[in-house]
Amino acid sequence: MRRIARGTALALALALCACQSVPPLRELPAGDPRPGALLARWSASVADREALRGTARLSVDAEEGDAAGEPLRVRSKQRIALARPARLRVEVQGLLGTTLAVLAVDGGEYAFFESDSRHFESGPVHDFLLWDMVRLELSPAQAVEVILGAPLIAADHAVLGAWDAGAGVVRIWLGGELSRRERALDLDADARLVRLAQWEGGHEPAWVARFEDYALVAGAPVAHRVTLEMRSGTRAVVSLSDVELNPTLAPDIFRLDRIAPVAAPAGEGG
Repeated sequence: MRRIARGTALALALALCACQSVPPLRELPAGDPRPGALLARWSASVADREALRGTARLSVDAEEGDAAGEPLRVRSKQRIALARPARLRVEVQGLLGTTLAVLAVDGGEYAFFESDSRHFESGPVHDFLLWDMVRLELSPAQAVEVILGAPLIAADHAVLGAWDAGAGVVRIWLGGELSRRERALDLDADARLVRLAQWEGGHEPAWVARFEDYALVAGAPVAHRVTLEMRSGTRAVVSLSDVELNPTLAPDIFRLDRIAPVAAPAGEGG
């Protein structure tokens, strides 16, 4: 897999914050009604959130960069479209709205095309696709959840505990079998998601996302700034504008069927 390291690097968007100082947590008693009430309100508010389209300004700073060991620094403007559970399209834009590169993910398959080099590649999606591209430790499905601001709660997840995180925020820890902590959601007094932490083994979260700059879109509060910090040290910020919720998206935008690999000129290659 070729990693994108120039100004045409792709990302979704999806960045995570694990290391900022926070007020001490205070465990809530088992009978406290706030966690259940907030979780129910939040779940209802995002239950019908299935797709999104808009413009994203992305910045990524990663210490683990290219093959030469240079840190990766990405600054780009993109047009994005995404739909549950794992469909997304990212168009990296240049001057005057020209398209520099396109990444399309259609569930289990991905395709990538870079305009200046005419480079094309495709294949099965894997969980490290965005890591290979721009050092983001999210699967495409997780990226969709994060940008939508609506992570799904698995059917086998249960509330393992709840804490008062200060300023009206309640932290709810969710986990599956054997009481393994897998996700922590911070919900504010208005039942808006302000922080999401994901565990994938280990004592520290694999990544943390913070949601800010809420604004109403079709009557629903949507975070227009997502900051991500990953266990690897990568930090990314996605700033959204011109957001549409649940737009009608043609299925073929998540494929690049009309782009074929460019054959090498005669005399080149083996």
